[in-house]
Amino acid sequence: MRSRIEITGEEHVEELVIYCHQMTPKIESVLRLVRQLDKQNQSFSFFKGEEQFYLNLKEILFFETDDERVYAHTADQAYEVKLRLYELEAMLPGYFVRVSKSAITSILHIFSIQKSLTRVSHISFRNSHKEVYCSRMYSKELFRRMNERYLYENE
Repeated sequence: MRSRIEITGEEHVEELVIYCHQMTPKIESVLRLVRQLDKQNQSFSFFKGEEQFYLNLKEILFFETDDERVYAHTADQAYEVKLRLYELEAMLPGYFVRVSKSAITSILHIFSIQKSLTRVSHISFRNSHKEVYCSRMYSKELFRRMNERYLYENE
């Protein structure tokens, strides 16, 4: 694979272009890392009642919807987020993955995944009693991302 950088004037918008024959896992990883670097400038706000919190995203175990509200779960707390799940999915770094229609989880905190006969997987987290379920529609992507987890653990 060849790489090339062209320095342009300030009148041009910075842009990354990848030319490839097909989308491979290697190219997807590069793309995810570039997007993650771009997303690091965004901030998230978390709420509990009228109080606003500023948490590090690495503290978040998972996001889930409950009664038309979105909550961010840490090991022992839950905070409301004023964004929709699909908006979060587009903004979150690459170590977050969609696991069901109502949940996005951080692969950094997953301790175990228990598969069942119905192909719905039970996800447990390190140092927390909280758990979430991964539907079969999203399980293939979850397992693929879990195999890449070392990329994010060594940042």
